[in-house]
Amino acid sequence: MGGTRVQSKNRVSLDDLLKEVEKLTSSGFTHLVAITAVDRGDKIEVIYHFSSLNGSIVHLSVEVSKQAPVVPTLTSIVPGAAYYERESEELFGLKVEGLHNTSQQRFILPDCYPQDAPPPLLKEVKSESIKEKIAKTQSCGPVQFTPLAPLSPENVVLPLGPYHPALKEPERFSLIVEGETIRKAYLRIGFVHRGVEKAAEGRTYLRDIFLLERVCGICSTHHAWTFVEAVEKLLSIDIPKRALYLRTLIAELERIHSHSLWLGLVGYWMGFETMFMWVWSLRETILDLLEEATGNRVHKSFVTIGGVRKDIDDAKLKKMSLKVGEFSKQIENVIETAMSSDLFVERTRNIGVYTLDQARKYVTVGPVRRAAGDPYDIRKIEPYGAYGDLEFETITSDRGDVYSLVLCRLKELIESARIISQITEKTPSGNPVPSKYFMGTVPAGESYARTEAPRGELFYYVISNNTHSPYRVKIRTPTLPNIQLAAILLEGAALSDLPLIVTSIDPCFSCMDRVQVYNQSDGTVKVLSLEDFTKKRGASSW
Repeated sequence: MGGTRVQSKNRVSLDDLLKEVEKLTSSGFTHLVAITAVDRGDKIEVIYHFSSLNGSIVHLSVEVSKQAPVVPTLTSIVPGAAYYERESEELFGLKVEGLHNTSQQRFILPDCYPQDAPPPLLKEVKSESIKEKIAKTQSCGPVQFTPLAPLSPENVVLPLGPYHPALKEPERFSLIVEGETIRKAYLRIGFVHRGVEKAAEGRTYLRDIFLLERVCGICSTHHAWTFVEAVEKLLSIDIPKRALYLRTLIAELERIHSHSLWLGLVGYWMGFETMFMWVWSLRETILDLLEEATGNRVHKSFVTIGGVRKDIDDAKLKKMSLKVGEFSKQIENVIETAMSSDLFVERTRNIGVYTLDQARKYVTVGPVRRAAGDPYDIRKIEPYGAYGDLEFETITSDRGDVYSLVLCRLKELIESARIISQITEKTPSGNPVPSKYFMGTVPAGESYARTEAPRGELFYYVISNNTHSPYRVKIRTPTLPNIQLAAILLEGAALSDLPLIVTSIDPCFSCMDRVQVYNQSDGTVKVLSLEDFTKKRGASSW
């Protein structure tokens, strides 16, 4: 399935919320998938999506007044709810009672976001007005964070990021260190937050596909597919079986591409540069196949409502099978070489150690969760696409650390190759391309969809209102839950292990949404727009 139209929600009163959450978790719904806030006019609806480990989902709904949007924190029951709640606080103005925020600083919104400005995802807020206010701000850099009191006289606060050679993408850590040991890590994300959910409300469903696949440049097909899956549930349309197989094929090629990129980075940060060069060289084969199949190496623009945008003929399918088979053999050589390398073992064993209980408490997903022993894989527990027709193993390990994470992802590469081999043999005939692209309205309703993206469970919640544009699109990417665990794992770790531990959970922070330019001659600041970039002389004077 991978998702369904939401026929009913468990509506509870604010006073009974925590009791109902305790009942749910005690009955097996222990995984908090996401928290979705929705502007309902004079009220804000907060939907808590809980999943059992066998794939069932319950949507717990509570409404609060927009004038006093107060809800209790769930962290006493589900510690991993913290980042979801902080996101809702900033984007919708919720007041989460009991949520411990030591830093008292912004979490996602820029530090220069006007204090008097309303939360950006409320319906009455216009994007242009917020842009104008931010553009007038002289500085939008991160505010220096210092804890209220050091843990001990030997503690030093070390700022790291948002731009640092040890970080592959913008993120900021305030580290309390004692000598070379990290005692506490405070995380600040949002440096590349682009307001995609807000932007999706002003575009048609067809245009949103191209917008949402740009949430991530590595797993773009999964974003497009998850959104389209939710929309198709609202439309109650059947998808040609060949289209389902082709979607699955591109998704698995994307998984191989993503895992290979990550493995190379891990090799680089541990000083194993041979592994970095070897795996990234093999990855080029997969990128070439993606380009040949879809026309693009990054944003494939392959999935569309009702099917796929182009067919892949049987000759190309056979070629893919051969190429991926060769890739699989090479990866087996990588496993044999890496696992026997003293350097690899010493730099990954017992680094970033965590337990299955921690993985579940902090609602982690994907290889991070499976490396601790939990076979939580959406392809298995809630099959979608062609996964229900295919045979593959869910790779797990009984020990959570960087070593186990690398081993799991290496073995998942081989499983993806197995899946692709089966697809090339089993893909049925037929026309997977819709006769025309969907340009109509979507009946009022609510639906969710989730897929197993390379980094783990990707969740979309879509609300339609019988118009050409969605009323609400909620996106929960795998990094948001996983990065919580990384902050915990840094406590007690050596400072030199930080790049490896952070990279091990495979964080992905989306590409830059805007550029702010400072003019030294007159001290003015300007935020460049798309129009500026498209003009030949758009930024020449800045």
